[in-house]
Amino acid sequence: MDVLFLGGTRYFGRGAAERLLKTGHNVIIYSRGNVRPGFWDDIEHIKGDRTDAAGMNESLKNRQFDAVIDNQCFSREEAVSAIDALRGRVGRYIVASTVSTYGEAGQSPSRVTAINHVADDQRWWTDHRAIAPVMESHSKVEEQSWEYREDVEEYSQGKRHMERVMLESPDDWPWTVVRVPATLGPDDPSGRFAWWLWRIMDGNPILLPDGGHHATQVGYVHDLSQFLVDAISAPAAVRNIYNFAQRETPALIDFLRVIANAANKTLNALPVPSEILHRESGLPWHEYGFAPFSHDDSPVMSLWKAQRDIGPVFTPLTEWVGTTVGWYQSNPDALEQTRFKDQRVTEIDFARRWQSAIAKISHKLS
Repeated sequence: MDVLFLGGTRYFGRGAAERLLKTGHNVIIYSRGNVRPGFWDDIEHIKGDRTDAAGMNESLKNRQFDAVIDNQCFSREEAVSAIDALRGRVGRYIVASTVSTYGEAGQSPSRVTAINHVADDQRWWTDHRAIAPVMESHSKVEEQSWEYREDVEEYSQGKRHMERVMLESPDDWPWTVVRVPATLGPDDPSGRFAWWLWRIMDGNPILLPDGGHHATQVGYVHDLSQFLVDAISAPAAVRNIYNFAQRETPALIDFLRVIANAANKTLNALPVPSEILHRESGLPWHEYGFAPFSHDDSPVMSLWKAQRDIGPVFTPLTEWVGTTVGWYQSNPDALEQTRFKDQRVTEIDFARRWQSAIAKISHKLS
């Protein structure tokens, strides 16, 4: 096969390209050429800027591709330009989307749980197993307005716009949308895994919002790369949307224990109610809350449809976490570059104050 990548030089796109090359397929990458992975000499590179619709049309005209893997489509305009440049000349078009498409107008979705009447002061003890997984049909992308809202994350709105373009595209456009959560693994550019591992390694208390009892569903980069490749040859995947993540969905506290075990460290977790952490700690709130996976408003996606139509292979949790920890131990500079290291002193100071407050309360009650 001749497979075109829009992107494909980083992370799961790079992984998909490597898999195709190893199995004898031709890989063509359309990019600016600023990042050149180790297989660069084995692929055809077409230089261009994805955001330049006219340039992409000119660069790709008269070319035929068996498949396209697009992990760089972030807006209505980029989706339309892909169709304009490639329609009628590709066998399959696989595009990466996000779990953030769930929820009204792309806002962070609320969990659907079997426990709907839990008092606020008890909510952080809710059993994560009560969560009902969301199906692909639960995201009403076709109802998404084309207008951008200032109170909603631009990234999630852009992905919903992209999906709406796919749903409304001509019948001969052979798209497949793959929705993914935060995807972890070696060389993760987001730094989410490193955020926790770096803190586990230093041995000091780790603030755990609401005790970390909520479910944490993530992806593993190697499995996602393989799934994108497998989707190319799945007949049922044409003009279909799929959720893809790891099958194991542990509570955050259990996920961190697996990381600590892989690193041969003891997890020094300190549960703190989110409300107190937000109000009293003085710590900044980032795009993912206090810390990666620290809030409980992300959905758990159903994987039934992907398993039925494509049949993915899932690497066991302990195996892929061990691989990822091993990579960071072999690449300590990557771990040292984790985001928000400067707030660690504040975290440790608040942890000591919280431990002192709990000790005083316990003493009074004894």
